[in-house]
Amino acid sequence: MHEQAQLRLKKDEVEKLGVEAFVVLALDRYRTKVFKEENLLLSKGKGPFAKEKSLVFATALSDPAGHASALYGVSRKCVRWGSWVENHPCWFVIDRKGTLSYAAHPTFATPTSYVTDIDRVLEALTKAAR
Repeated sequence: MHEQAQLRLKKDEVEKLGVEAFVVLALDRYRTKVFKEENLLLSKGKGPFAKEKSLVFATALSDPAGHASALYGVSRKCVRWGSWVENHPCWFVIDRKGTLSYAAHPTFATPTSYVTDIDRVLEALTKAAR
């Protein structure tokens, strides 16, 4: 399942911690808006998100020039489930002091790899929220 869908499943836990989630996309503003507001990926299936208007509850930020991706070292092409994607998706947790306290580089070894990634991110968020 898509990483944003996995994070959305844990939305209550994220909000309970009092933290915020952001997704940075190497897309122009229009495509970022569509990604945020329309469930184009999972709306065609019969899963738990088929009827959801959006998968994303995080604030979506547009980074078409790839500056943020380059700054955090994730602006390289990578193979994801047999095809190339522009940026290497990563999870970062930044604590209240602005310090990067956790970084995860998903392997995409299986279609469900995001399940454990989200659990690890929530652990890091819990530590950072203290």
